[in-house]
Amino acid sequence: MGANLPLVAVVGRPNVGKSTMVNRIVARGDAIVEKDPGVTRDRNYFTANWRGRDFRIVDTGGMDPVSEERLTRAIGRQAMLAVEEADVVLVMVDAAEGITAADEEIAQAMRRSGKPTILVANKVDNQRQEDEAVEWYSLGMGEPWPVSAMHGRNIGDLLDLMVEMLPGQPSVEEEEEGPETVVAIVGRPNVGKSTLFNRLLREERSIISDMPGTTRDAVDTVMEVGETAYRFIDTAGWRKRTKIKEGVEFYSQVRVWKAIDRAQVVLLVIDASMGVTEQDQRIAARVKDDGRACVVVLNKWDLVKAAGNAQVVFEDAREKLHFVSYAPFLRVSGLTGSGVSRLLPAVDRVKAAWESRVQTAHLNELLRRVLSQTPPPSRRGRRLQMYYLTQARTAPPQFVFFVNRPDLADPAYERFLERKIRESFAFEGTPIRIVLRSRRAMERRRR
Repeated sequence: MGANLPLVAVVGRPNVGKSTMVNRIVARGDAIVEKDPGVTRDRNYFTANWRGRDFRIVDTGGMDPVSEERLTRAIGRQAMLAVEEADVVLVMVDAAEGITAADEEIAQAMRRSGKPTILVANKVDNQRQEDEAVEWYSLGMGEPWPVSAMHGRNIGDLLDLMVEMLPGQPSVEEEEEGPETVVAIVGRPNVGKSTLFNRLLREERSIISDMPGTTRDAVDTVMEVGETAYRFIDTAGWRKRTKIKEGVEFYSQVRVWKAIDRAQVVLLVIDASMGVTEQDQRIAARVKDDGRACVVVLNKWDLVKAAGNAQVVFEDAREKLHFVSYAPFLRVSGLTGSGVSRLLPAVDRVKAAWESRVQTAHLNELLRRVLSQTPPPSRRGRRLQMYYLTQARTAPPQFVFFVNRPDLADPAYERFLERKIRESFAFEGTPIRIVLRSRRAMERRRR
């Protein structure tokens, strides 16, 4: 039976993390992981499953096309045999080390093979490294997927894409479940998250499963509304660092971080009757830094209206959370139910924006308009020149400007470019990443 399953080959030069990736996917320690390159010499096959799809995965030895050593050449031939029989190929590179001549030759070989490939930039452990991974676009293998096989960063999204590319029909289980929208509900303690969440569930009356935990756990609740399934991650309150003690409270904080990491959309719940606090601002900053779509929920709005200062409170909240001004600000009351019906439509809008892609032709038309109206800045007699604009990634959207010298642009100009993109295209509720790359990277990409 296993021989009839679709096959995924994991290839790349030595020591880029192929066996670690296979271990992560297979969820067992059968593939040997060592720091010395060249340990995996033969093709090692395993059976794995993701979201109801069974498939085989083959771990290969390192490919080093520039090496003259006989053993290295033999390992490379074994890897290419795996490519020939594979349905999908994961081409792994070391994002921490940067592009090498071997990477470029492997990329050329993969393009010649004609196999469906996914370029996986491994050893990406933070958002800065994830933004910089766009450099790998220049290999001409499409969008690079920044991951950490060691720590599991972005592995779920990678597997979602890989499974979509596998031949054959999806399983019955997958057809029945369909895609989910994953939503984390976060905020300080006592801002009314549980009341708001319970009101939302009562309004929709469509709970299909519950996985309860303690008040300190993240609680997943899945519900269907029409054809859309929502997985809500309810969390314990985000506590100030001075109040986080060793043990239970520390791990409560960690669960909130993990909930944000798991989510596609974050509902940031604010106690509007108390106003936006510094802790609320820190939470919002974390959501933005993690690149998640966001809806700001001003809860207990019934108390604000009763106090007669609604407009002042709303404007103050927008000002204090100006760095996530792209997010919709909803005025609701979990207690009375006022405004709760607008939550799910807002979630749908911001998720669609988070995943949206703009055609390159439209982006470069925008770039021409911007350059004609507002010339780029200059520094020490050198003017920034902008040649080309493309969207490198989604979730969140990342836009790459190819320029003569990236160092000639300052953060204020990058914010200006982001504002122009937002004025032209619908990106409500999602952060946008702006990356400037030298023309040399563009030329390598076009080779």
